[in-house]
Amino acid sequence: MQPEGPYRFTETLGECQVGRAWAALDGQDRPVTVAVLDGAAATDQRWREAFGNAANMLAQAPGGHRYVNADFTADRPWVAYSSSDSGAAARLFQTLGMDYQPVATAEVLPQPPVVVAPPPAEVTRPISPPPQPISGAPQLPWAPQPWAMAPQPVSAAPISPVATPPTPTVQDPLDQTGGRRIAPVERPTRSRTGIWATALALTAVVAAGIGLLAGGALGSDGGKAKPGPSASAALPVFEANQASLNKTKFDGDLAPLAEPWLDKMGGCAVNGEVGGPKLPADEKKHVFCRYGGVSLHFSQYGGSVEKDAARAYRQQLNLAGGALAPGLREAARTTGGTSGAAGSYVEYAFKGDDERTICGVWWDRDDAAAAMYMETLCESGLGGNWDALRDLWRRTS
Repeated sequence: MQPEGPYRFTETLGECQVGRAWAALDGQDRPVTVAVLDGAAATDQRWREAFGNAANMLAQAPGGHRYVNADFTADRPWVAYSSSDSGAAARLFQTLGMDYQPVATAEVLPQPPVVVAPPPAEVTRPISPPPQPISGAPQLPWAPQPWAMAPQPVSAAPISPVATPPTPTVQDPLDQTGGRRIAPVERPTRSRTGIWATALALTAVVAAGIGLLAGGALGSDGGKAKPGPSASAALPVFEANQASLNKTKFDGDLAPLAEPWLDKMGGCAVNGEVGGPKLPADEKKHVFCRYGGVSLHFSQYGGSVEKDAARAYRQQLNLAGGALAPGLREAARTTGGTSGAAGSYVEYAFKGDDERTICGVWWDRDDAAAAMYMETLCESGLGGNWDALRDLWRRTS
């Protein structure tokens, strides 16, 4: 269905789970590209805010995209870019974490029939007033760190947020030729006397070694050999008991997310239990646990739309959180540190009820409508060290 707005829409250029990009003409027949938030996302206030925030952030980021017009209060919010601003609409949807795909064969909208009237005796072309400049993106009251998104599609090869730097190759600094600096020297011929002396010495050493080994292997237990350590030690009793208790709390899509945590976390409670967390409206199940000073949340969503909306909310916290928690990295497509599963990784920060800044990491796998996110106080919990939280994610994802 053709969107509403001050444009004449001609064809669809691409689409994703929450919207479309359209080719259109303005009132003076200048070509523009319009990104429109569609479907259920257009009625979800979180998606509407995320859409507007992402457009404004891209407009202010270095190398970003300034829009020429927008209406974030429309029934279906939209943003218009100059047609010369290549890839702007695609980048907007990718900023929201969506898998934007160009339409192979553009959907051309039918144009209204042209009624040809008989020409008058004298045709006078009206002179239209010069076009008025259209204001760009409004300046936001806060100044978050810009999120430099790559122009490649989201499905490109991911870069892990905890990637290990390559080990440099060590070379001899004195070697300027690249070849061998010391020429091989022919070994001198040894006398037979030296050979016999060496053989006798080796025999004595071997005999002494055998005696020591025999004495060590035999003891007061009647000569029985002592058993060596087991190849894989079992979990300590407390950790094994903790894993057994925790495992009963997780099923379905939550089980793979919780597996690396089972013997580490404690105090787990499911919504509906005494002391359990409240169930958010967009979730089917929520499990809350603790790991030291870190709060762990495991969320089972009704489907991918609800999960994508929850992730988009964290991505907006990522965009605005650079000033709150310096060192915060941009969101990324990556793979789990232990599972190797593909998914989405988002660091974020926000002010808590007591005005203290909270740092968090969101992780969801592509193969499940579920997510895990961990949160702790940025200062008293991390000391401002994001690497500590990244390492914890790497060992439990």
